[in-house]
Amino acid sequence: MIEFPQARVDVKVVDLGSELLIIDDRRRRFHFLNSTARRIWDLCDGTHSRNEIEAEIARLFPATPVERVRHDVDKALEELEREEVIVWVAAELPRPKEA
Repeated sequence: MIEFPQARVDVKVVDLGSELLIIDDRRRRFHFLNSTARRIWDLCDGTHSRNEIEAEIARLFPATPVERVRHDVDKALEELEREEVIVWVAAELPRPKEA
């Protein structure tokens, strides 16, 4: 089983161009995301794994070392989870068909 980050559906988002404002009325908090964090947020749709998010961010920033990308993505996901604006949904990996 693998887990995918998914943005909470009950938060409001305000598009600020390359950046994003998340408004969490339930917790009475707001969160400002820079352009990189916004791209990570956009990928938190319940269909992209952590590895897929890291790969996409690495593709967007080819000059950045992969270890740095992993660290930054992990840090962003941890912060979004700590702030309770994403949840992790589990999905089973497809099993190979038997011949």
